[in-house]
Amino acid sequence: MTKQSKFTTTIRWIARISGSLILAFILFFILAYLFGEDESGDGFRNTNEVLSFIFFPVSTLVGLGLAYKWEGLGGIITIIGVIALFIVRPDLLNSILMAIPVIPGVLYTTYWIMKKK
Repeated sequence: MTKQSKFTTTIRWIARISGSLILAFILFFILAYLFGEDESGDGFRNTNEVLSFIFFPVSTLVGLGLAYKWEGLGGIITIIGVIALFIVRPDLLNSILMAIPVIPGVLYTTYWIMKKK
């Protein structure tokens, strides 16, 4: 095994581990919200909230889920979703935690590009 292939394999596994942790974290909160007894939510109040929900967590879940099979497609969906979230909700730029899902997306995309070469 060459140094290049060891490096790309390492990137792939770091992306998979970090992506799996983020998926588990997001799914935990979605399931807790769906099955929780708190009925204080009134749903979406405007289109901005609907778009925000589509960009995060939906695009992150879809992107990181697809990345297990198609690294490039999943990584790009994840990256675009988080960037679109910041465009729709610029107030979230202050929170570094909202940018964490970009990390496995970038790693998956990097792996995909390196694999193609």
